Amino acid sequence: PTLFRDVPPDHKLAQEEIFGPVQVATPFESEEEAIKIANGTDYGLVTGVWTRDGGCQMRMAKAIKAGQIFINNYGAGGGVELPFGGMRKSGFGREKGFEALYGFSVLKTVAVRHG
Repeated sequence: PTLFRDVPPDHKLAQEEIFGPVQVATPFESEEEAIKIANGTDYGLVTGVWTRDGGCQMRMAKAIKAGQIFINNYGAGGGVELPFGGMRKSGFGREKGFEALYGFSVLKTVAVRHG
């Protein structure tokens, strides 16, 4: 595993999706700045938030544009019943759960008037 710390938000490491045992850590001063950094990329697959403040946990989860948000853990993706997917350039579909079934079906409305 590799940790890159004190990475500027506009650095390539902080702007691209990196798959592998890599963690990019960027310092911030406030919730607002953390949200701006998290949403300041074209990607939004998974993110992690570490805080004991329950209000902060919910505000961050609501504001960050990512398909999965882990609070005080990372990678606990759940079983097949928990939908998984990204936002923005990280994808728009969902895997697992009932939401995944929608990707394999097409909705059609047929209206018939008799008489």
